[in-house]
Amino acid sequence: MNRSKILKNTTAAVVALAFLIFQWGCAGPAASKTVKGAGTGAAIGAVGGLVTGQDTGGLLAAGAAGAAIGATVGAIQQNKENKRQDTLAQQRAYNQAIAMQKRAIDKEKAELQEELEIAEGFRISNAELEEMSGRAESAEERLKALQAVRQAAIDRKKALDEMEQRERDALAEIARLEKELAALESESGSRPSDLE
Repeated sequence: MNRSKILKNTTAAVVALAFLIFQWGCAGPAASKTVKGAGTGAAIGAVGGLVTGQDTGGLLAAGAAGAAIGATVGAIQQNKENKRQDTLAQQRAYNQAIAMQKRAIDKEKAELQEELEIAEGFRISNAELEEMSGRAESAEERLKALQAVRQAAIDRKKALDEMEQRERDALAEIARLEKELAALESESGSRPSDLE
């Protein structure tokens, strides 16, 4: 292949590649997978034609073939993405419908419960209320008495523990002092009674 032909092919490939890069930039992130696939396929076809040493017509043919294949692959991917989005939208709509149903059921239950409480309230007499008030006060008094007995037991246990600790501390100090005095007594050779 002569030098002018290589230069012409390289120039054509660079122009085609620049055009594709410009197209991708204009397409932006919102472009469909079909458009992106076509651009990618065209670029791969053009580069493949350049590598195999095709002339300008061959480069264009390879680019067009790549674009067709890329567009097909992109369309398949776009179709899958569309189906996935539709499934997600249906799932969201279903979840919203279930949530609305649950709220309606909960509201209905709350209203029914309130009606039952009102109906039951009409059947309760003042005498029943007074009797229940007395029983509640009696139960509370029993509870307070039991809590006081329980607290007294806890306080006795704490007091005993504290006295036992004081005894242990005193015995330990006695033992230390007896040992110290015995050591001093053996060093001096005299008993405390002899010193008097």
